[in-house]
Amino acid sequence: MFIRKNQIVWWGILFLVLFLFLVKPFGLEAAQNKGPQQPAWWDWGKKYWPTAPVRGGYFRKAAVTYIGLMNPNHWPVTDWVTIGFFYDKLLNTDGNFRPLVPWLAESWEFLDPVTVTMKLRRGVKFHDGSDFNAETLKYHIEWIMDKKNGAWTRAWLKPIKAIEVSDEYTVTWRFNKPWAGFLGTIANIPGYIISMEALKGDVAIGEAAKATAEAREAKRKAATEGEEAKLDADKAEEKARQAALKVKDVQNLDTHPVGAGPYILEEANPGSFVKIKRNPNWWFGRSIGRPDMPYFDGMITTVIPDPSVQLANLKAGKLDQMGIPKSMYDMIKSDPKFKTYAYNGNHIYALGFNHAKGPCQDIRVRKAISHAVDRKALIAGTQFGLALVASCMYPKDHWCHNPDLKPISYDPELSKKLLAEAGYPNGLRLEGFVSNASELVTVGEAIKGMLAKVGIDWKMDTLDEPAIDSRTKNLEYDLVQSGWIWIYDPDLPASARYHPSGSFNFGRSHNEKAIALIEAGREEMDLKKRQKIYFELEKALYENYEDAWLFWPMDLTVLRKNVLGWNLDLYLKGREGYFWSHPQWFEKGRP
Repeated sequence: MFIRKNQIVWWGILFLVLFLFLVKPFGLEAAQNKGPQQPAWWDWGKKYWPTAPVRGGYFRKAAVTYIGLMNPNHWPVTDWVTIGFFYDKLLNTDGNFRPLVPWLAESWEFLDPVTVTMKLRRGVKFHDGSDFNAETLKYHIEWIMDKKNGAWTRAWLKPIKAIEVSDEYTVTWRFNKPWAGFLGTIANIPGYIISMEALKGDVAIGEAAKATAEAREAKRKAATEGEEAKLDADKAEEKARQAALKVKDVQNLDTHPVGAGPYILEEANPGSFVKIKRNPNWWFGRSIGRPDMPYFDGMITTVIPDPSVQLANLKAGKLDQMGIPKSMYDMIKSDPKFKTYAYNGNHIYALGFNHAKGPCQDIRVRKAISHAVDRKALIAGTQFGLALVASCMYPKDHWCHNPDLKPISYDPELSKKLLAEAGYPNGLRLEGFVSNASELVTVGEAIKGMLAKVGIDWKMDTLDEPAIDSRTKNLEYDLVQSGWIWIYDPDLPASARYHPSGSFNFGRSHNEKAIALIEAGREEMDLKKRQKIYFELEKALYENYEDAWLFWPMDLTVLRKNVLGWNLDLYLKGREGYFWSHPQWFEKGRP
């Protein structure tokens, strides 16, 4: 996902996603799963935690901005962790960032490179009481693929030719061509399965809105076009009235999520808080004989934009968890009232270039910008040393990162030379922006100062989400804050950022070699060959200075001492799998 305001700000927020029954490889080495093998972290005994879980209490945390829309296929969403509490996915990534984690899909098999049969889990109910089954999954996927529903995730599903119901709990996926990125894609946002009844309600809401608009237009015409137009207006108004009756008691998914996840929306006040309550019918706890899961009665996420105010609330006992900015790590890591964790994340912070117009079309300008940034100083000064210098988009421990690439050197004299060669001997001015979140502004200001030393005046506007979306789509920038969080299947950030059809490209990048490699990586079913393709992709992007990759941030989080059940060693082995299968609890069932 493209870096957004409250996502990278809290790199310490725990990873999204679920548990792991490891899979036997096929071609892609992740294509078949015909039975579970228990991984090392699949443990709820004393190795996991010395005391037994206790039910009760509302877990309290903060966010710098409101969650946004609660249908994950509509933009913007600014709190993906809470989205994950509403919706369970078909499968998820494991501790090696590979999509091998059965969840709502309990097994799958590639019959050939363009056909997958998938068995679905039985006994799963959505929050509205409806059943999860093959028909639900088919409707969900086809809803995303229908352009009129406005799903920004639609582009990710283009390889799907059809999804067919084989029986009540079996589907067959058919692709237009080999699709190695299939599992990784459905282990991402399109795999958050939504109630079919709720989706049908959303469609009806859309139809009612369209009918109302048509009636309004017909009424306008009737005022000037005579008797026949008045009759048409009457018909349109009746159609709108009937459509409105159908949705009288229907709630919009953007504000009322209906998934099968461990928590249900209880109350929300846009811009203020989101309160969720325990799903008493969560299928996973029952499936392993632990029906008390999840253990908290609910969770409350309060919007507190200022991290210092968040910290004050944490210390006052009004919050139970906080993803802390790097600047606060030293002041709290030794506090005996808290447990503080720092570990390698799965994100990239970068600067994005507009290749379509402006000075950054010239590779010499892109090189000058990239060599003007002192990445080590940036990490020391803005990340307090809690990040790794990046060389390209995939993190250092990701299976698709090219280990031969070295971080771009800091060389301000080379930057000045390149600018002069590009026709800017006296420097140049660049338009751009960053998020108005305080931590990102700090990073932006530091970069602005470094660019100024080589004669680059970066007009760095600080914007909120709607303004960022507008200017990004309209390519109204030369240089912007960029990056990606939750880097799992290698195709998703690559396609979104560097392929013409990508959700966050908007025509700003068109590297023919990179495009060809992205398309090859989508189709290559052999894991080792696919890995080599992504090595070559990173090299192609790197050599063209497609963007300026700066650092891979660490994740930091702090918990109050009475929050139990977080085993960092097991988490690092299972990552998302561990997080979702091992929910936390309060020591005495209350904050």
